[in-house]
Amino acid sequence: PFREETVTFTIAPRDFVEYKYRLDKGQALLYSWSATSAVTYELHAEPDGAPKGYAESYEKQPNTREASGTLTAPFPGIHGWYWENTGDQPVTVTLKSAGFYTMSHEFHKDMPVKNKIF
Repeated sequence: PFREETVTFTIAPRDFVEYKYRLDKGQALLYSWSATSAVTYELHAEPDGAPKGYAESYEKQPNTREASGTLTAPFPGIHGWYWENTGDQPVTVTLKSAGFYTMSHEFHKDMPVKNKIF
């Protein structure tokens, strides 16, 4: 089924958050995100069955406060964002998404992955 979600993250100075959705090949994801201050971000994916640490990058930008678009999964796996706060103050990122995802995965440094099933 079609899903919609809005999530907010606070990223400490010199820290990061990753948030990814499980998509099957051909499933679409609509998204927009904004940050209270500039962050470095990368939109990327990890294909099912790929070696540990392997990812395919779709786009990467430094000093960015917002982005939006559509992603159609070229393969099954987890697809999403890495946001890094390179500044000296906390940054809040708000992500709005809609699509045919079944699960989300939230990654923080030195913490277990948070999985949410839709």
